[in-house]
Amino acid sequence: MKKEESIIKFYFLAASLKNKIRSGWKEINITSERLESVAEHIFGTLILAVTLDSEYELNVDIYKVLKMLILHELEEIIIPDYTINSGVSKEQKLEEGRRAVHKVTEGLVDQVEIESLLEEFNAHITPESKFAFQIDKMECDLQSKKYDLEGYMNFENVKKDALKFGNEEICNNAVKPSDIWLEVDRQLYEDELFITLLNALKNYK
Repeated sequence: MKKEESIIKFYFLAASLKNKIRSGWKEINITSERLESVAEHIFGTLILAVTLDSEYELNVDIYKVLKMLILHELEEIIIPDYTINSGVSKEQKLEEGRRAVHKVTEGLVDQVEIESLLEEFNAHITPESKFAFQIDKMECDLQSKKYDLEGYMNFENVKKDALKFGNEEICNNAVKPSDIWLEVDRQLYEDELFITLLNALKNYK
């Protein structure tokens, strides 16, 4: 396959994420007529990364972080957007994801590099992968707050979902539906920068 054909094929595959809706918003019955797509989530992570790079002295290779964030949802071109409600183990999701990414990137000169980059992202051990992982989660928290402020998030729906996995104390202390979402995610953040941002987001009006 010629490079030009590989480029076009890969673009069309990746562009399909513009039409794939994020599963989590369906599961808690966000009432907006138009829900966030996977591609819009990717855009959000990139905007957040660029903004954090603008406002803080980051000890990471921001170009590498951006590449991870651009590519981190490639598997969802083929496999479902699995959530904690899917009943799919982390190991199964990773293996399905590896096969999907391999198929999607077939024909690209940098296929091995892309696959390696996504393995690094999924392991979130290196500084860049840890940072990208936290951006991925923070973008979701920002979107949940946005839905809440716009009146699309129902308290009981979010509470019902959270109680499936415990979180009674979080639900009992929550004032707004997005409070539940943000507090459940709090444990995912290692960097003080993200904890500070989470606190600011919770109080944002």
